[in-house]
Amino acid sequence: MSKQEFAIIAPCFNENVTVISFLKELESVLRQLPFSFKVIIVDDASTDNTLHLLQQLRLTSPNVELTILSLKYNAGHQGAIYQGLLYARSSNCQRFIVMDSDGEDDPEAIRELVYADDEADIVNVVRGRRKESLTFRFSYHIYRLIFKVITGRVMNFGNYCMISNRVLATSCHTSFVHFAAHLSKQRVKTKQIVYNRRKRIDGKSKMNLTSLVHHAFKSFVEYAEDLLMMFLKIFAVISVAFAALIGYVLYKKFITHEAILGWASTVSIGLLNVALLCLGFFVIGILLLNILARKRQDTSGIYQEITPKQVKSKQEFVFEEVE
Repeated sequence: MSKQEFAIIAPCFNENVTVISFLKELESVLRQLPFSFKVIIVDDASTDNTLHLLQQLRLTSPNVELTILSLKYNAGHQGAIYQGLLYARSSNCQRFIVMDSDGEDDPEAIRELVYADDEADIVNVVRGRRKESLTFRFSYHIYRLIFKVITGRVMNFGNYCMISNRVLATSCHTSFVHFAAHLSKQRVKTKQIVYNRRKRIDGKSKMNLTSLVHHAFKSFVEYAEDLLMMFLKIFAVISVAFAALIGYVLYKKFITHEAILGWASTVSIGLLNVALLCLGFFVIGILLLNILARKRQDTSGIYQEITPKQVKSKQEFVFEEVE
């Protein structure tokens, strides 16, 4: 265990001095641990002086190596994580830790992560208390409830986790749009530890209600098959109800020769429209999933490794497929 090497992947975008403070705090934790760490900061095409500050930074701990990746264009938070994982796959590390670089993910959790069960392929850092506003926390709980109803799984963790080589290979091969939801689908042994979610180092959270909605939509994309099956089941139920109502109308008209109530026709048309909408969502969803499946086969890197003295191009990495 003492020879194990860890990679830490942390994306950043326009973090300025925040990411520097994060790295210094992270280093103070890592230098006390008897392991080697490769810290990979993925700069998501920042437009401020973040990349310049990162190039000027020097870490002094002998067990910590800092690598800076600069993306050719802004790939988004989840895309930056993916690019970091692609790069980390070419390293000699056995375990891979993903965390945010704004200070909200407590580096102290790494003390526990590195000693986690070796048989666990995924160790999630479950969020304890949060520092956001009451409105945001309420909205987040609503999202978690909807997620559980649709998927049957509990989403009580974010990107902060540690994964094995096996999960890394799967993630690099299939790609993802929501890392946490992607991990929740993996059929491997998992473990959880609990740490409170801290405030950002600069105190200004980038996550608002709009961001939360976008975040939720991306998590549902990872469970697109489940959503499609839900639409298919709704279509089946409505189709049965529509058939039963039509049977009732025909019975009234041709068997009992009674007047057909106006609401029956209105409800019948409404049920038919809803059934057609559900079927349409299902068909379109299947087509989009096929397109997404093709796009996910692209496992090339869009990053450059930045060093203080030179720039090495690493733009066309293609990795072996997971068998």
